[in-house]
This record gives sequence, structure tokens and C-alpha cells, in this order.
Amino acid sequence: MEDLPMMTSGTEEKLLDYLEKFEKSDQYLKNDISLPGLAAYCKTNTKYLSRIINIHKGMDFNNYINKLRIQYIIEKLNNEPEYMKYKIATLAEEAGFSSQNKFATIFKKVTSISPSVFIKYLQDQKNIDQQNH
Repeated sequence: MEDLPMMTSGTEEKLLDYLEKFEKSDQYLKNDISLPGLAAYCKTNTKYLSRIINIHKGMDFNNYINKLRIQYIIEKLNNEPEYMKYKIATLAEEAGFSSQNKFATIFKKVTSISPSVFIKYLQDQKNIDQQNH
């Protein structure tokens, strides 16, 4: 990694606050989200932002955005049962992915199972819960 001027801990805190706000918004679902776009949102430059994401999130920008998107879909699947009826392509689009294949690949990378296996698992759990009541 090239030497960057050290950012102050105040700057670092401010950027982490912006990232927290960003994670609570649904900005990461936009399929045109970019590092320069996020840097502008955080009122910083791309080098500082990249560095913060690498250090504090343990991944690069693309993996960070993809992980947020997958977590969003998992949360929807867990909390809003109608999402289990959606086609994988619909879930992919809602999460901001350019294609169903890309979504499925990233989903599997993040969760280690495919979206369809995950949905089946949730449906099975729901059925078990219903049988136990």
C-alpha cells in the first residue's frame, strides 16, 4: 500500500460515522454506487475512504458494498416472508446487482450457500415452527 499522509483520528472517526450512516441508509442498493460517489457522501477522497474500508471493514470497496447488499436481502428474507416467494432475479435487482448470476455468486461467497438453498432452509424452518405450534 502506498504511503498516504496519516489521517487524524478525528478524520478517521468522522469517516466511520459517515459509513455507519451509509450502512443504515439504502444508498448501497443503488446499482450505480461507486467509490468516488461514496467518498463524496463521506466528504473525503477515495484514498482515505478505501483505507478506512480496508482497515475497519477488512475488505475492499466492492466486497464491502456486496456484503451490505447480501445482508440486506438476508434480513428481508428473514423478516418479510413474502420475499421468499420472489424470483432470485427480483432479489438480485432489489439488492442492486447487475445480474442474477452476480448476485448468486456473491451470495454464495458471503453465506457459503446459494440463495435458493438459503430460501429453502428458511421455508423448512418456518414449516418446522408451524408444526411445533
